Amino acid sequence: MEQTALFEGVVALPNPWPYPATDSTPEDPDGHALAVVSSLRCPSDSYGREPAVNPGNNRRIQSVTNIAVCYGDGANRLQFDDTGSGPFEGDISTRGMFYWSRGRNFSFITDGLSNTLLISESIVAPMGASNDIRGGIAVDTTIDLDGGTWLWRPQVCMALPTEGKSFVGTAPNQWRHSRYLDGMVLYSGFNTIMPPNSKSCVKNQSEATSGFYSANSNHTGGVNVARVDGSVSFISNTIDTNGLPDSVQGGRLQGPSPYGVWGALGTPCSGETASL
Repeated sequence: MEQTALFEGVVALPNPWPYPATDSTPEDPDGHALAVVSSLRCPSDSYGREPAVNPGNNRRIQSVTNIAVCYGDGANRLQFDDTGSGPFEGDISTRGMFYWSRGRNFSFITDGLSNTLLISESIVAPMGASNDIRGGIAVDTTIDLDGGTWLWRPQVCMALPTEGKSFVGTAPNQWRHSRYLDGMVLYSGFNTIMPPNSKSCVKNQSEATSGFYSANSNHTGGVNVARVDGSVSFISNTIDTNGLPDSVQGGRLQGPSPYGVWGALGTPCSGETASL
């Protein structure tokens, strides 16, 4: 990408959200968070032109992104890397190429580089608390029946009522893809559960919440993705997701993905042979 200076400036920042909405100087004097990187933008996305202000409690301003990294086929505990002690010690419930604050290398991939997703395009929501099906997020507490089982139900998300291009219901006070430096899945990621260009659903208003984050675009019929081997493909909205079954996801998933070919593409080492 020939952005060495930007990279070095970004990793030196004390956190990924250095700009308060009312003050553009304190922690990022060289403006790294406001940098416009053309390769992180999609020409079809009119909302990806200018830096955005996140409307949530943590009101920060920075540039936006149309590139989302693959978190795999997990829905629960997406913002955790539990390497400490406690009931979730060693629990990393995301098994894609990326997870909270870290990435994985080629040695993690046993299913083949051409069978593993790295990134997808994903459009920026038109505003915080957006009800747009593409770009927005719905809040529905019933997608997760806790009760000690962590039973996640993507069919509940799929069944949310719609009106035109919008879903009916509550949207969190968050702005998807509005902070291009922030590795939280809400801002920079997707999981391979809901098919492309379908609804995204979370369990609460938090920016760090678990849930279903679909890849989406303004293109007709699907999204463009890149695999780890560098190849680019167009993935149809109708890609196999195995009927979106319920899934128990309290800890690290094991074995083949329950979400068909789409789930298999998101998992580097779960033993599937994905074919498109």
